[in-house]
Amino acid sequence: MLRELFDYAAIGGKVHAMLGNRLRQEDFDKLMQMHTVPETAAFLLNTPGWGNCLQGMDVEHVHRGELENRLRMGLAGEYDRLATFASKGMRQLLRAMAAKAEAVELFRFLRYFSAGHPADFAVSLPAGLLRRSHIRFDKLAARPDYQGLLQAVEGTVFYSSLKKTQPGENGFDYTMAEAAVQNAYYRGVLTSIQRAFHGEDRRELEEYFLRQCDFQNIVRILRMKRYFKVESEEVLRGLLPFSLKLKDGYLKELIKAPTWDEAMSILKEGPYGPVFREEEHRQIEDYAFSFFQKGRQMIRRGRPSAFDGIIYLDIKEHELKNIINMVECVRYQVPENRRAAYLTPIY
Repeated sequence: MLRELFDYAAIGGKVHAMLGNRLRQEDFDKLMQMHTVPETAAFLLNTPGWGNCLQGMDVEHVHRGELENRLRMGLAGEYDRLATFASKGMRQLLRAMAAKAEAVELFRFLRYFSAGHPADFAVSLPAGLLRRSHIRFDKLAARPDYQGLLQAVEGTVFYSSLKKTQPGENGFDYTMAEAAVQNAYYRGVLTSIQRAFHGEDRRELEEYFLRQCDFQNIVRILRMKRYFKVESEEVLRGLLPFSLKLKDGYLKELIKAPTWDEAMSILKEGPYGPVFREEEHRQIEDYAFSFFQKGRQMIRRGRPSAFDGIIYLDIKEHELKNIINMVECVRYQVPENRRAAYLTPIY
């Protein structure tokens, strides 16, 4: 126990030092005023939180894709920096969480496959992440079909789930394949927590990731109802099997709600009612900040915990999303007075 406290104290000290390097509102105000991608890159090069991953880059001629890849490598470097100070169990959890980048690539391939153009898929992982990935993307490139996908993910947490969703007599079910990838990712993370942590640390970590699962399920239900008009049973089959507060009966009630307004009424009276009663949003994804705000605030407490590193990475990931949104706004010439709408609260 004493060794764990030393490990957590080391991580906590590192986390609070790294938090000091995060972008402030005034930094995002400047990003919203940028006119070109090179100008944006030059600004980020001089920030303490992102400058290191952009060193050596030709900022005068950088294009959007290269800048975004460098920034994603910067986020991957944050995992490595924390792992240096972490216990064995914490390093295992960080490795399990790093599979999220692989999951994003699998989602991309599945979308191409579902559209009938799997050969158009090209892996977009930065070179450093690609070298460390356990997925054999070279096998997928050599055989861009579902069997090639299974060969690529063999030996990873994604294999067994994706094998169950391979195309059959009724064709390919993208919804189930997407859910299979999410399922595998969260199963890997939760298994890592169960093996490596106990007591208060295990409870906090499990609660945080199970809360993520609850939010993912709520988002999936409302997206399917609003955009795809999917049958209730199919929606239920595509949900994650992990939950903190959402029981089967409640999920079925939410799925059966005939309109968006009725679904929101159910959410306002449900286990996460305070989140949905607090403010009104047009998109379900916009509730994410309030949904996870309590967890982010816990990083300010005094007790060293494994939770500190996880929350820091969450904050850093959301900061990256905001930066990339600003890069996209600059690249595609979104008017400056509309760019604030592409930023989401972080901390």
